[in-house]
Amino acid sequence: MIRRVLARLDERGFSTQFYLIMLVIALIGPGLIFTAILLARYAATERARFEQDARENVRGISLAIERDTAGLVAGLQTLATSPRLRNGEFESFDAQARLVRDTIGLEIVLRRPDGQQVVNTALKPGAPLPNTPMPFDDEIAGGIQRSVVTGYLGAADPSGATYAIAVAVKLDSGVKFILSYSVPLSRLDAILVRDHVEGWATGVSDRDGTVLSRVPELSGTVGRPRLATLRQRITETPGVWEGKDRAFKPVTVVEERSRFSGWTVAASIPQHLVEARLRRWIWAFGGFGLLVLATSSALAVHLWSRVSRPLRQLAATGPALSRGQAIPRISSPIHEIRRLGDVLADASLRLRTRSEERDRALADTQRGLSALRESEARFRLVADSAPALIWMTDENGEIVFANMHFDQLFGRPYAEMSGDGWHKIIHPPDLPAFAALFEEAVEHRQPFKAEMRVIDRNGGVRWLRCEGVPRLDETGGFLGFTGCNIDITDAKRAEEHLMLLINELNHRVKNTLATVQSIAQQSLRGLEGEEAEAARGAFENRLLALARVHDVLTRENWEGAEMGAVVADAIRPLDGGAQTSRFSVSGPPLRLPPRLALSIAMALHELGTNAVKYGALSNDCGKIGIAWTVQRGAAIRLSLRWSESGGPPVRRPTRTGFGSRLIERSLARELEGEVALHYEPGGVVCTIDAPVPVPGMLERRGGTALPRPPDMLPPPESGVS
Repeated sequence: MIRRVLARLDERGFSTQFYLIMLVIALIGPGLIFTAILLARYAATERARFEQDARENVRGISLAIERDTAGLVAGLQTLATSPRLRNGEFESFDAQARLVRDTIGLEIVLRRPDGQQVVNTALKPGAPLPNTPMPFDDEIAGGIQRSVVTGYLGAADPSGATYAIAVAVKLDSGVKFILSYSVPLSRLDAILVRDHVEGWATGVSDRDGTVLSRVPELSGTVGRPRLATLRQRITETPGVWEGKDRAFKPVTVVEERSRFSGWTVAASIPQHLVEARLRRWIWAFGGFGLLVLATSSALAVHLWSRVSRPLRQLAATGPALSRGQAIPRISSPIHEIRRLGDVLADASLRLRTRSEERDRALADTQRGLSALRESEARFRLVADSAPALIWMTDENGEIVFANMHFDQLFGRPYAEMSGDGWHKIIHPPDLPAFAALFEEAVEHRQPFKAEMRVIDRNGGVRWLRCEGVPRLDETGGFLGFTGCNIDITDAKRAEEHLMLLINELNHRVKNTLATVQSIAQQSLRGLEGEEAEAARGAFENRLLALARVHDVLTRENWEGAEMGAVVADAIRPLDGGAQTSRFSVSGPPLRLPPRLALSIAMALHELGTNAVKYGALSNDCGKIGIAWTVQRGAAIRLSLRWSESGGPPVRRPTRTGFGSRLIERSLARELEGEVALHYEPGGVVCTIDAPVPVPGMLERRGGTALPRPPDMLPPPESGVS
């Protein structure tokens, strides 16, 4: 039956209306198909873009957590280098740790490897300290890792769950202590909330898959294993999965694993949010296609009788157009067809013209390529001639060029540096900081500069200064980085040598003070009597005071000392045995240069010695107040007041001893300020008003600042106080 119908139609042929409709369909159909293909491609691209944006969001959260964790680790590592630990000054270290605790809001615990706590800022000073071993103690104490970031640490109250950050405290013979934070999980909640996207579920899980934090909060989620149904099928985008949530609804899951802590940051996105925009486009395309097809078919039926002949003429022009020949213009009562004929006629002429232009363009392109190859050859020659390592990356941070110095320095071609291959040439301790800096520069398209150690072709460690700047096209689009690395094997060595000399100088100065003390003892050994004993004691006490402030400056590499530390060291021998301090000390933070620190320390020593002999410290009820203020402006001025009360009645001495002369004359001259010593009936009052130069610099007349080495007080005059 079907064969007979087809045979009859073949004999009779089809009407012009049929062919016109078919022509309309043929003209519109490919466009619709092409649009459908574009829509499919757009759908894939839109999904990939959505997944990439989601990955960037998750990566941003992961980087924020990494930066927060790295900052906490750096704080612990800095605290672990405190000289108070090496000297066993745990009370002083406790005070220092509490200052850090007040700054970051986290309690700090110092434990021995066996778990015995030595310092705990969560407890009151002097409270009994428990033994609290942790699972990661053996890993740190054995030297396996310098720092540890744990996973979920439960508590009796679920709201008190935490995670811990710990670092090793190494002294001369190995790991002696473990310094750690106990961080509440609410800290992670605050980071997640900042970058949370409405409708998404964002969470963090530890290395074991235990949930540490989730936004929005869901009861019973934190502290339990991550939902297994979230990861059912991996997509083409790395780190992106498809699965189902707790309500068995389809979701897209985007994950980012932190290399620093091993934690995983994930975002669960409902599938309807991923496909919402795509569905709108599909409906719009379907409606548009049906509308166009219906309108075209109706128009074809209406005009079929008037367009058949011109269409046949147009069809006849096809072979001539394909051969590149000029076609005649077509006359038709229908304006559109006549215009189409004119367009085809004009197009035939343009095709011939464009064919000639194409040939010329191909020749110009060939010449341009030749010039480009020549330019690249010149660039490589210049780069290879430069006395530094020149390199370039693409917009993703992948190395695409390096000059010959790269092969000479590392003994491998730069092509091996694709992906994370460049991590192999960086000294492992310097890799995390440099990788974070480079990733931030790539993300923000900003210049960067860093100094790090690398491993050369012989396995040796070298210092390089790495600088990179963004490379932009004529429209401002980011093309990658261009940079250079400069060997700095000599500046670093000179810096280390200078530090060695400074340490040796500090050691020899202390030895010199010990030698002076020994000479003085030998010189005064043959003298007898109360005056000889007093002279010997005064000399030794002044020398010890000078040594104590020297210790303060040594800890600060002779760059200066804090006013509070100078005062504390000066009064410690006078107040150490008392249950209640007899000193009242107050004043703002102030950094003193070495010269000023030495002078004030000696003045406080002389005042304290006088108070013990004759003043407020010679009885059981005397008090001493030490207060200072700082005026900041074009110059900094220090005003210090020593006032005694509650001691024996004070009378002006009949003769002036060395201590008084040291305070009133030598100290005023050394400080370039004013010093006044008043013997008031209620107690001795000493006031000091002096300018404070920048630590480590000496102000000279004429406005030029010159480096000033640590200097001593002027030689003492004869006599004792």
